[in-house]
Amino acid sequence: MSSVENSSGHILHEVWVCGGSNTIFNGLSAWLLMKGGGSLQWSGDDSFAVDVVATAFLLPLIVAFIVIPLQRSKLNKGTLQPINLGPSSFMQSLADRFPASTAKSALLFGLIGILIIAPVTLTGLYLFGVQTISPEYYAVFKGLWAGLIAAILVVPMVLIALRENASTHTVAVHGS
Repeated sequence: MSSVENSSGHILHEVWVCGGSNTIFNGLSAWLLMKGGGSLQWSGDDSFAVDVVATAFLLPLIVAFIVIPLQRSKLNKGTLQPINLGPSSFMQSLADRFPASTAKSALLFGLIGILIIAPVTLTGLYLFGVQTISPEYYAVFKGLWAGLIAAILVVPMVLIALRENASTHTVAVHGS
């Protein structure tokens, strides 16, 4: 098997694991927290908009704080090799722009969530005419939405962690 096939296989595995686990965790958490409650609205105590914004920030932040160090640890142990998908890869180009520091990268992923994912999601809900949503439907929506976000964002996270010379960046996890 070539290193490109190996790289693609590893990334695909991470997409399935991260996307699947976040779908289950976020959907189940939303259902357990809201079951038996009233419908969620745009504003107020039961605001789905506030939850979308908070999740759009926290989910990428937390996933980055988990994925990047785990992937770097595997790289340092020799379990994984560096990955570079080449200059024609959008995801590689995106990952190459991120800082070496895990904390700075995680914060940047959180900001992407707040500045891009939350507004796009809320605009979509608005355009589809969603005014209220039952807890059950929201749990399904949130699970699928969170899983999709995690599945997409794990790709640049893995590429950040497994860049060439990434083992020299592990100091940046604790420092800078």
